[in-house]
Amino acid sequence: MLLNQKWRAHEALTAIRQALALDPQSSDAHYFHSIVSLRLDWPSAALEAINEALRLNSFNATYVGYKAVILNAQQQPEAALETAAQGLFLDPGHVECLYQRIRALKQLGRYELARVTLQQLVRWHPNLAVAHAQLGEEALRTQQLLAAENHFREAIRLNPTNEPTQRRLLPLLVHLGQEAQRQRNHQEARRYFLEVWQLNSGNTDARRGLEQLAKESFWLKRQFMRLDAWSASLQNEHAWILYFLVLTPLVALFCLPLIFLSIWAAIQWRFHPDVVMLNQGTFTVVRVVYTLFLGVACLVMFAGLLWFVVWVQTASGLTIGLLLVAMTAGIALIIRHEQHS
Repeated sequence: MLLNQKWRAHEALTAIRQALALDPQSSDAHYFHSIVSLRLDWPSAALEAINEALRLNSFNATYVGYKAVILNAQQQPEAALETAAQGLFLDPGHVECLYQRIRALKQLGRYELARVTLQQLVRWHPNLAVAHAQLGEEALRTQQLLAAENHFREAIRLNPTNEPTQRRLLPLLVHLGQEAQRQRNHQEARRYFLEVWQLNSGNTDARRGLEQLAKESFWLKRQFMRLDAWSASLQNEHAWILYFLVLTPLVALFCLPLIFLSIWAAIQWRFHPDVVMLNQGTFTVVRVVYTLFLGVACLVMFAGLLWFVVWVQTASGLTIGLLLVAMTAGIALIIRHEQHS
């Protein structure tokens, strides 16, 4: 019982020493002594204890497997690999020996052999959560993200309290959600982000993803986001030129007609019979030229303000700025027209 309670390791060590004092030839007592010593971060004492256990009972695969645990903890993968092989000779399906062989192979960079051993572990123990968690890690390493998700989910199903596997699953779900969002698969992205939020309600990536999806549900916001994505792809120092070449015609399509209509209304007003009558004795052409000059002045003002707002960081911000400038100029013309009417 004390061995299962990590915070009571010192009490367990005292009990084991008492057992060894009563029976120094107990291989199990030396094995437990090894476990507690490693738990207390005494690897040398742990190795000495497990060697004594193996001296007393050299055909116990569990003892051999735990020796491989200690060697892997001491960063001795070659020795751990050899020890695990000895244990598998005694018991080909021994969990610890297979698992420590996988760890040693990964430390040595021999991933293909590690994958083969992992498949053996799953065949021997299909309901072992750690085996599916390792399959998930292997799938992550090879960028098979959907397979990794499935393996991590299976590991959690088999062991729902496995917090390390849950911590590995969360960033994977966020990544899959972001990938689905980039591919415009909003329903799938929302499913991933919602699951992350339910598992960890403080996750900022999930919050940001859900908020972004909510914004993208509006048509206008989607268009602005496309402009932002386009502007973010402009990495050269002359990006502002492309702003003028592309965004100015785009904005002009919507905004400049307002300005020209206002100028046309002012010209029509100048040629209204009553206005002409009131302005008898004044050269009408001069009035028309004055009105046109006002329109050109407004366009120059528009170009100057365009130069200013072009430094807005995002294309959507620039577009909104241009809209406001154009609308302001148009409204100014309308106000002047009303003042003279």
